[in-house]
Amino acid sequence: MAKALELWSPETIEKALGADAEGVLPEAVRLIDLHVRLPRHQVAMLEHFAERDQTSVSGALARELDGVASANADELSWAVAGFADALAWPDAESAQVPC
Repeated sequence: MAKALELWSPETIEKALGADAEGVLPEAVRLIDLHVRLPRHQVAMLEHFAERDQTSVSGALARELDGVASANADELSWAVAGFADALAWPDAESAQVPC
């Protein structure tokens, strides 16, 4: 899964999985829509990052939020149920020994 995430966006992976996404991806990492209101300069910034990195605005924002998540991992792991597992995924999968 880690290799798939290097090659494709989460949107592409979920779309390809279709109805199977629910059974394959942990709930905490599945995508959900979010509507936000931001100042125009922040939207322009995200659009710039998305174009520069050849991704979507969602992808650019997710990458920035990953940085916030990493910087606050201890607090968020304590405060948000399932956060530590989501942050460790998919690397935690390879650490699990199959039955």
